[in-house]
Parts: sequence; structure tokens; C-alpha cells
Amino acid sequence: MAGQRFSRRWLLVAAGAAGLVAAGAVPWPAGAVEVEPADLRRRILGAVPPHVGYAESIGRLGLPQIPQLGSAIALFTSTTRIRAFVAGADRWRVAELTPAGERDTYHLDGTQYLWDFGGDQVTRVVGQAPLRLPRAADLLPPTIARRLLGPDAGPVTSLPPRRVAGRTAAGLRLTPSDPATTIGTVDVWADPATALPLRVEVAPRGGPPLLTSELIDVVDRGPDPSELMPTVPPGAASVATSAADVSGAFRQLDAPPAPRRLAGLARAPRSGTPDAQLPGSGIYGSGLARFALVPATQEFAARVVGDATAAGATVVSVPSGQAVRLATPLVSVAAMAAGRSGALLIGPVVPELLDQAVREIAERRRA
Repeated sequence: MAGQRFSRRWLLVAAGAAGLVAAGAVPWPAGAVEVEPADLRRRILGAVPPHVGYAESIGRLGLPQIPQLGSAIALFTSTTRIRAFVAGADRWRVAELTPAGERDTYHLDGTQYLWDFGGDQVTRVVGQAPLRLPRAADLLPPTIARRLLGPDAGPVTSLPPRRVAGRTAAGLRLTPSDPATTIGTVDVWADPATALPLRVEVAPRGGPPLLTSELIDVVDRGPDPSELMPTVPPGAASVATSAADVSGAFRQLDAPPAPRRLAGLARAPRSGTPDAQLPGSGIYGSGLARFALVPATQEFAARVVGDATAAGATVVSVPSGQAVRLATPLVSVAAMAAGRSGALLIGPVVPELLDQAVREIAERRRA
């Protein structure tokens, strides 16, 4: 089943999905590149302009190779090549180009379809989970920009324009004000006419960019309807599964309830559809200082703890069980295995925050 095939992949938890705002795209005079950064941010967070393009994302996050998390870690430690076909925020297709073929994600009016060339299978995903598996679509410049440029993320200032995808793009820099986040700057260059983000650079505090994504070639048109419709090739399988089932080992029906607060941060309101909830999961914090709590089986968490320890992770002292933490300049990850259950925590936050959170979880479970 599709859920089993995905069960050992890591979850991508961005710094918190920025909500879509009601404002539509605003025309901009031809040739103008000097724009007010606050206005450019507002327009980026507005309607998604139709476009078709090719992008490349380069990740240098420095995460070690842990076997259970290898396919997801590769998204942030190597180059990902992506084709995007976007009609709007709710109708798009993204294809990750691989040496073996491609992996496609279709999003059509609230329903998702996954096509895996290697698995020769189309999967219809029912519902929307509050936390989901990583995918190439998360690495497109418009997606990164919209998720990181939320109004509560920090102030924005202007950057000099630069040439991107054959266009002169207007630039802005977000500098997070919350000291709990590891993100130092988010630089975005967007088409001044459509506010489509063309290039994004995410850098840690005091360091060079570790995640860069750029639309190398883009056309301002909506995709042909046939480009958005998933088709099942002859001989391929077609199955349906729930968004929660796709999460595999991360869905624990008997998981302890997620605390209302962890490490001094409040749990954010839950998202997703009722039939796709992940018991025991939660997102904590606000702006870019957010981390996710994801329950896991004891077996899975123990493997992650063991592999992370072998990769040089820091041991976190907990009342019972085992816990470790991996820290990179941009992302912190913690794992705990105790009794019959486990937990994973990840986010662009300072490592001390996850140390405190994992200790609090262990104390609760011991009690």
C-alpha cells in the first residue's frame, strides 16, 4: 500500500504555513523594479499567479545521512530539479525530476494525487493531514516565500534588484526578530509585475545561505488542462489512501495527547481535515520560531535515536528512555524513545528549545 511505501520518510515541517490572504495580484508598471518591500510581501502572500516553469533547489543543511530518513534528507542536502505547472493556489502539478524518471504531485481543488514512476502507481490522497511528508513542491521559490514571509515573521527591507530567469526581479529581505529561530535572513526576488517569487535564499544567523531555490525558466501562463490531470499509464496501479495513512509510522492512534505548551511555547490551532488528523502531533510557537512534535512508534524512534547517535548526535538526558538531538545552523532535530512509544521534534529553532521540549515530554510520559 502507498502508506507503507512512505512510512519511513521524514516530515517536512516548514516554519509554519502562511495563510492565503484575500488580496489579489496588483499590476505593476512595466520595467519598474523599485517597490516598497512591505507592499511586495503583501502581494507575494496574495493570489498565486499562473505560471509554468523549471526550478532548481540547492540544500546545504549539513544533516547526516540516517538510513530511515535518507530520501527526505536528500531534499535539503543536494540539488532537486523541479517542473511546476500552476493554475492557482488550489490547482497545480509539480514534478520532481530524478535519474529514474519523475515523482509527481497533483493538487486539484483540495484532492491530491501522487505519481511515482519507480513504483508505477498513482495514489489519490483523501483529506489533508496537519503534518505531511516532504515533497519537491515545498522547495519551489513561490512556496518557500509564501510560507516564510508571514506578517508575524519579522520586518522586511529592500534588496537591490537582480536578474533571475531572464527578468529584472525586485528584492526584499526578511530578518526574523525572534531570537528563538535559527533563521537569520530570508531573501526573496520576485517579478515586480506579478509578484511571483523567482529566487529565495534562506540563511542562518551569521552564515551564508544554506537553502537556495530559483526558477531558472518560467512562462507567465496557466498550464494546459491536460497537464494538470493525472493519468494512469497502461499497467500501472491506481489506489486511494487517506492523508493520515500516508504518514505511516508517524500515525499513532494511541499516542498521548499533544501538550498545550512545550518549552514555553503554545500549541498552534490544529489544521487539516477531521478524517486525517494525526493523534498526539502538534506545532508549537509562532512566526519562524516553530517546531513540530510528531509521535512515532517505539521501534521507529529507537532506530532514529541509534542512527543519530552513530552520526554524532548530542545525547539529551531524560528521566526515562533515550533521547538525542541533532543541530545544524538552520534546522534542529530531536528524537526520543521511551517505553512503548517515541517522539520526533523538528524545526528552525535553537537546539536548547528542543532539549527542553523533549525533557518535558519525557517527564509527562513518566508521570
